[in-house]
Parts: sequence; structure tokens; C-alpha cells
Amino acid sequence: MQHATWNAIESSSVAMSVYRSYRRLLPSSARALLRWLAMPRWNAAAALVRHRAANTVLSGPFTGMQLSLTPVSSRNLLGYLLGTQELELHDVVRQVIARGYPRIINVGAADGYYAIGFLRQMPRTSVTAFEGALEHHAGLLRAAVLNDVCARLTLRGFCRPDDLGAELAELPGPTLVLADIEGGELDMLDLVKVPRLSYADILVETHDAFVPNCTEKLKARFSETHNVEQIVARPRSLADLPAAIIPELSKFMPRTAVELMNERRTGTQMWLYLTAKRQPEVEAVGVVERSNSDRGGS
Repeated sequence: MQHATWNAIESSSVAMSVYRSYRRLLPSSARALLRWLAMPRWNAAAALVRHRAANTVLSGPFTGMQLSLTPVSSRNLLGYLLGTQELELHDVVRQVIARGYPRIINVGAADGYYAIGFLRQMPRTSVTAFEGALEHHAGLLRAAVLNDVCARLTLRGFCRPDDLGAELAELPGPTLVLADIEGGELDMLDLVKVPRLSYADILVETHDAFVPNCTEKLKARFSETHNVEQIVARPRSLADLPAAIIPELSKFMPRTAVELMNERRTGTQMWLYLTAKRQPEVEAVGVVERSNSDRGGS
């Protein structure tokens, strides 16, 4: 469904009621036929992407990753396959890979796009993935098997601040906390509840639509302990499409190609990449080694 059409449906309670009835009453096969009749170009383009990708990411820092998405995330399937999903983060993702964190804690892992993607690109990294929606677990585990990273993945359920604190305390050392928890980030990323966050790097998707002024509150909260980088979403353009892999789309259906990459965001989506100014203390043979900044070294 095109972004403008979906926005129109979401903005009307009557339209949403009709849409829910349509999904409830009609079998999926009938709905698929109606979609083809209503939007033939759109569905032809989507089918081409799925065929060419064959459940593999086509571009971006996770190129080559095999996906196993559940129906919960299928509406964003094309962006994942094209490699354009959250492409604003591509530079940060490459920085994370280059830094080679030995451990990543992914809170709100969903189907594991980032958890599995980082494991593929960082062979010395282990990932603990928290996901409260149990329907995502099967897809995440299948993706781990497909990409041969099971041995370095730990999958858990719903994460509370105490759980995050315990995870950070279990293995002190350079850690990235990756959070996408639909408005829960202000409660989860709390330096009082989870003091060890002051030593962890954090990449968080903020949700001001759910928690007003969430982004600015987090920036203020971490300004003393972290360097703060804010990333803002931007509209997709034809230049974002992996045209060399699917040249037919950009050549014959350029407007449809751009629409395929639309992520159906409401409002302006933002992320914060927070890098700790101090590194954690590391115990070695009974001696606590401190970072250069703690020792006064250079």
C-alpha cells in the first residue's frame, strides 16, 4: 500500500474500521488479488524486488544478510531487502562495525535486522537481544541460523532497566546498547536506574510522537557523560535505490521505486548516537585498570 493511501486510512477512524473489517473478513488470497487489481504497478515492482533479492539484503552495510522476517514486520519488508531501511544510520552502523565492540545489547531487537547484521559483520562480537514480542523470536532465530551466527547470539524476552543493568554488569567492557522500544527509551535509558550506562555507547531511536520532547530530554540527560550526535530522517530519493541490481525499477518505474522505500514514518524520525566520554574500568588479575582519562594520562 502506498504511503499516502495508508496515511489517509490512519487519519480516519471510519476508514480504519473498514480496513480492519476488510482484513478480518477476506482471506489473504482474496486480499492479494484485490491489491494487484487496485495497484498493478506497485505490486509488480514489489514482486520484482522480492524475486531479485531472494530474502537477501541487496545494499548497505548489511549487504548479503539473509532475512527471515515474521508477518509482524512484513510491511517494511521491501526496505529491508533493498537495504534502504533507516539508511540515515548507515554511517553510524559502519562506525560501530569499525569500532569492533566485543558486545552489543540490543533492546527491542524485533526480527533481528541489526542484531544479526552486526553479528555477520563483527565476527568477534557477541549480541544479547531482548525482544518482548514473542512472535518475533522464531524469525530472529531462523535468521541467526541462516547467517551462521547462533553461537554468538543470546535471545531474551522483555527488558526492564534492572535487566539492562544486570547485563551491563555481567561483562564489563566496551559495549554498545542499541535501543528501539517505541517510546520506552526515556524510562530504560536512565543513569540513576542503570548507572553503568555512563560507560556504554548508545544508539537509540527516539519516539517524540509517543513521548513528547523525548529526544531533547535524552540529549540533556546524557550531555555530561556522552558525546551526542543526532541523526534526522530524510525523504527517500531515486539515488538511494540499488539501481545497479534492479535497473528496471529506476528506468521504467522511478516514482514507484521511490515509494517502495517509504518507511511510513509519522512525524520526523530521529536517532541519537551517544558515545561515552569515559571507558569502563576493567579488572585484570586482581588489579583495576582505569582508562587514560581516569589516570590523567594522554
